[in-house]
Amino acid sequence: MAAIDKIYGTTEQYDELKNWLADHATWAMKYLYPRDGYINNDRPISNFPVNIDIWLLKKCKIDWVINKIKEQYGKI
Repeated sequence: MAAIDKIYGTTEQYDELKNWLADHATWAMKYLYPRDGYINNDRPISNFPVNIDIWLLKKCKIDWVINKIKEQYGKI
């Protein structure tokens, strides 16, 4: 997948998304990057396929996740 499909953020954002996925979509957690080994401020968090991005837009209530996905695809 191209880099455009990745979500970047902080380690705190990584933890927030991972915790949300653990409660709502454990099947999507396999697309998360490892937590450790990255610089905090602009680290890769995930590399979801398009169908999961679309699902997250409908189901996820984390504003920064929605905003990052919308940035990737432009107007949706």
